[in-house]
Amino acid sequence: MNAPSWTDWTFDPLVVAAIAIAAWSYAVAYRRACRVAPKPPGVGHWLPYAAGLGVLAIALMSPLDEIGEQYLLSAHMLQHVAIADLAPALLVLGLRAPILPLGLPKAGLRWIAPGGKLGRFIHVATRPWVALPVWAIATWVWALPAVFDAAAASPALHALQHATLFYAGLAVWWLIVDPLPSERRKPHPIRLGYLGFTRLVSAAVCLPLTWLSTTLYPRYVDAPRAYGIDPLRDQQIAGAAMCLAEFLIFGIALAVVFIDLLGRDARLAERTDALLPRTRGTT
Repeated sequence: MNAPSWTDWTFDPLVVAAIAIAAWSYAVAYRRACRVAPKPPGVGHWLPYAAGLGVLAIALMSPLDEIGEQYLLSAHMLQHVAIADLAPALLVLGLRAPILPLGLPKAGLRWIAPGGKLGRFIHVATRPWVALPVWAIATWVWALPAVFDAAAASPALHALQHATLFYAGLAVWWLIVDPLPSERRKPHPIRLGYLGFTRLVSAAVCLPLTWLSTTLYPRYVDAPRAYGIDPLRDQQIAGAAMCLAEFLIFGIALAVVFIDLLGRDARLAERTDALLPRTRGTT
């Protein structure tokens, strides 16, 4: 078997069609939101969404997919981080207001409204007591060596693995970002707590892989050594890469929240300063 190079892409028609439909639907919603929103969306909306689609394309159609299935555990774990974490986070960031709900037609609004069919599902699926346990279960179960190796060997099970990881990621990032106008939106510290919980769940997978001195995944112990990486080193790279990705995601989210809080303090100070002359004049 010839090992794939990093230029060997596989263009799955279903994946290409799904990404194309997602991109076209977003472009329509973006144009509509630009027309009707008091403050039109900008690069801070479409760029994360486009990046999320790009991450999905790389994860599912680049050589990363075949290398992860046949040769390297590290490539497979990196693919999972992209599908379950990075892509969902970017897509949900791109969908936040005013894209949702102002970018939708009336029929779409009825669907995502709290009483609509999709709205009821979103409301339940993104509750903390649903989204967080589903994330934990998907992360841990699919990382079990026997289950992980079985999924890598079966195309159908592999597709199910990717689907559950992606939708679990969408649910948990929807909970954290909360892109729809909502009375239930939690304060920043609580949403950071949700994010911190997901990082701890992932740490239970990546830390053992990084530091264990024995291999856990028989499929990758017996895999061809086409890239010159021995099984234990491959496993340690997989764990370290996962831990680094989780740390960066949490660090960036923490920095964004901190900057937002500073901006709010600055705006409050400006409003207070504007009132001072009037206040002094009345004393």
